[in-house]
Amino acid sequence: MQERGERAERREQTALRIVEAAGIVIDREGYAGASIPEIQRAAGVSRGGFYHHFESKKAVGDAVLHRQHTFFARVAQASAGTPPSYWCQALIDVSYRYTDGILNDPVLRAAVRLSIEPGPYLTRDSYRSPLEAVTAILTAARDAGELQDHSDPQEAAQTLVGCYSGVQLLALALEERDQLHAQVAVMWRLVMPGLARPAVLARLRLDPPDS
Repeated sequence: MQERGERAERREQTALRIVEAAGIVIDREGYAGASIPEIQRAAGVSRGGFYHHFESKKAVGDAVLHRQHTFFARVAQASAGTPPSYWCQALIDVSYRYTDGILNDPVLRAAVRLSIEPGPYLTRDSYRSPLEAVTAILTAARDAGELQDHSDPQEAAQTLVGCYSGVQLLALALEERDQLHAQVAVMWRLVMPGLARPAVLARLRLDPPDS
């Protein structure tokens, strides 16, 4: 029983190592430019070792994108818990936690790249988790009376996710990822006045937590 558990743990660790390696390669080369042999080399596994866990590059790409789904699934779950002082502030804070993840986790970074580059992942399903999570928070904000009357949670979620994706894409193109927190702050200073009621806006912190 113990030996079987150890084997399962090793298999899980190997699969995770392949996903981490795929994140590094896809982040650097894009999905089209990432090859299975390159991912194998980065993960330190044989061809057989790779295909034992993933049947194709698409399969490992799905596992990379799942990292993003996991992040936003936790966000959606948290939005059903104890209400924060302001839901709009909770949304801002989520954006900065996500930014931290993009800067520090190559798999999450690769997941973002998958969803914004032409290819098999430029689909609505790639954006399903962030759209659902942001819509849930904005719906809670509306129900708490934080949003302006014209603000529709679903429409606003699509705009915000699109804005953030554009900010991330521009930072990648300009090789200014280290400025991503500052660019997200600019996004909030421009967008949040159109979402939140003035009395709520005056109480929000739009800059990163450590600024």
